Amino acid sequence: MRSTLYPSRVIFVAFICSSLLYLFGLVWPYRLFAYVAATPISFPEIAQRQPLPAIAFLTTFLALFGFYALVYRTCRDHPRQVPAPRILLSGLTLALLLSLTYPVGAGDVVDYVTHGEELFYFRENPLVTPPGHVPGAVLAHYSAYRMVPSNYGPLWTWISGLVVGVLGRESLALDLLGFKGVAIAAYLAQALLVYCILRRRAPDLAPAGLAFFAWNPLVLYESAVNGHNDVTMMAFALLGIFFWERRQPLAMVTALTLSLLIKIPMAPLLPLFLLAAARERNWPGFFRLVILGGLLSAALVALAYFSLPDPLAALTNLSTRSGLLTHSLPAVLSLTLRLMGIDAETAATSAQTAALAAFAIAASLQLVRTWERPAAVLRYAFDLILFLLLFVTPWFQPWYVTWAVALAALFPRPEASTQAGLFSLTVMFSYVVYGFVWFWIPRQANWGNTLGITLMAVATTYLIPWGYTAWVWLKRGDAVLQRSRRRKNLP
Repeated sequence: MRSTLYPSRVIFVAFICSSLLYLFGLVWPYRLFAYVAATPISFPEIAQRQPLPAIAFLTTFLALFGFYALVYRTCRDHPRQVPAPRILLSGLTLALLLSLTYPVGAGDVVDYVTHGEELFYFRENPLVTPPGHVPGAVLAHYSAYRMVPSNYGPLWTWISGLVVGVLGRESLALDLLGFKGVAIAAYLAQALLVYCILRRRAPDLAPAGLAFFAWNPLVLYESAVNGHNDVTMMAFALLGIFFWERRQPLAMVTALTLSLLIKIPMAPLLPLFLLAAARERNWPGFFRLVILGGLLSAALVALAYFSLPDPLAALTNLSTRSGLLTHSLPAVLSLTLRLMGIDAETAATSAQTAALAAFAIAASLQLVRTWERPAAVLRYAFDLILFLLLFVTPWFQPWYVTWAVALAALFPRPEASTQAGLFSLTVMFSYVVYGFVWFWIPRQANWGNTLGITLMAVATTYLIPWGYTAWVWLKRGDAVLQRSRRRKNLP
């Protein structure tokens, strides 16, 4: 009886403490209805860049990650004594509580509102025409990026139009809650998919995988508070993995294509999983599936783009942020080259080219590994996305780490959860580095044309994940070497 009660009590105490931390650390200080009229406004501006709110923000999340780790460990140690519905409902309750917080971490959800208004009420394509260029758009002035076209996919553009069309454009607060509702629904879908996939792959780890995703503070913050569409993108990506597990390749291709039609970053998963599915067939079946899958994906992309006004011009949205560099290793390289006397354009192009080449090599390596071991494609997909986030993403944002969290939740290996869990913790420091520290020490931060602040953000975000990932890779390489030696010693 005691062993049965212990996990339940731990989870209950962690839930109550987490609820109080979210309530008094985020919801109450940054109430949605108190600040919506001041949109666009951010967490540092609300806090007037004072040290105490910055310290409170970090302290809150450090405590939240502590309770999160406790719940995850409890679920791993007592898988048969932790009811999955309790884990899921607790996470959903936390998400609903956080939805009452103003989106202090990013203004992207406000952009979704303006794009939805533009498409639904004016029949203009936000991927072509910026909302600020549309006469009569009443919500555009709330967006800090109203003069920039959308860089999201056509499926998300239609979702945005549907949300604003249903809720109207009279209340920004109502529209924000609508998009938060979409994000929470996608969060719930991801949680259910994680559990369903793990129930098939490793049943005893299903509660732990569910807790790893559903209770992750970064996931909850970026979905329920900031309302990012990344959570919807990943819901379709996990749906594709769900179909791959059940050997339904065309349904898998459809789901993964819908994922990249929300946002492009999950595009590399499509060739990996399509190759894995095709490798399980004979040669005629291999080529048939690759051709059919490619045609299906291309047809869905064409249909999505041509469903929008001015579809050919909309294709240019794929490159709207390709020249931007921030908070990343490529950004450090670019700024360092500028410090050495290379002009800004050449430095940025060199850094982006190096990042693209590194990713192409990593993607090719994972394709080769998938060819050799198609059953291990999920691991290779996680490694590729983690490499993308840690080393080669030029335009990096904190909420991107939620991609790795969702994929790591599917793994029985503790190394994957530690990699993604550490990354989701350290990336929270970047909110304070960019929002507060930059303004506290502007001379040092702006040194080297902002190389100073970039180094601070990169160091606080990446050093620990880099170190742990290097250790994982070295350990994995050593294990491969030892297996090779054992095979050579066999008679």
